[in-house]
Amino acid sequence: MGEKGMRLAHWARIQPDVLAVQSKWGDRTFGELNANSNRLARALRARGLRDGDGVAIVCSNRPEFAEVVHACLRAGLRYTPVNWHLTPDEVAYIVGDSQAKALFGDTRFAELMTKAAALSPNATARLAIGGEIAGFESYDAALAAEDSSDIGDPKTGFRMLYTSGTTGKPKGVVRPLNYATGLTGLTSAPQYGPGKGQLNLCTGPMHHGGPLVYSMAVPISQGVGTVLMDKWDAAEALRLIET
Repeated sequence: MGEKGMRLAHWARIQPDVLAVQSKWGDRTFGELNANSNRLARALRARGLRDGDGVAIVCSNRPEFAEVVHACLRAGLRYTPVNWHLTPDEVAYIVGDSQAKALFGDTRFAELMTKAAALSPNATARLAIGGEIAGFESYDAALAAEDSSDIGDPKTGFRMLYTSGTTGKPKGVVRPLNYATGLTGLTSAPQYGPGKGQLNLCTGPMHHGGPLVYSMAVPISQGVGTVLMDKWDAAEALRLIET
């Protein structure tokens, strides 16, 4: 079940009540994360997205971020995290350049999202995470309308990350998903793995490739939960490590 982006579904069957995501914005067990990923995959397909279509995510370190990623991985979609420190023009450039048909926005950045959406006419599916954003549908309502069971026709999705743009406009880099990449250091240690009471600490924003892959996607793919820090704070990091 690691194929076609359904590795999360594998762990959801084995350990549905084990913590997959912990954050100040809410927690998800493996079962809950998998169920919402299925709901969202169906919601995106209902809004016209098909294999290979683009999805842009402007979101802080919330459990919904993980849900969007895993919905894309099983629905054959290409997801692009977008740095929420950017200007509306810069966000709109990435949304347009990536040919995103769906745009997810965190209500914490409501003004940014409203302005960027006005410059992104092709992103017709717009969902607001964590509250209301003018011109956006409610993320929670979209999920509530869909079935939570595993989708019957999963298609492997992938990611498209953008460079910093220090030598001009940011450049999109398409990276087919490969969960094996970078796993050696994590799985070679016998103490690392499911059922061993471990959690991975994500200390950076998931719009960056490192935290996104190594502190969220890889642990979850191995049956290990992740703790999402909302922002970097040394004292809080030490507290979470001790906990």
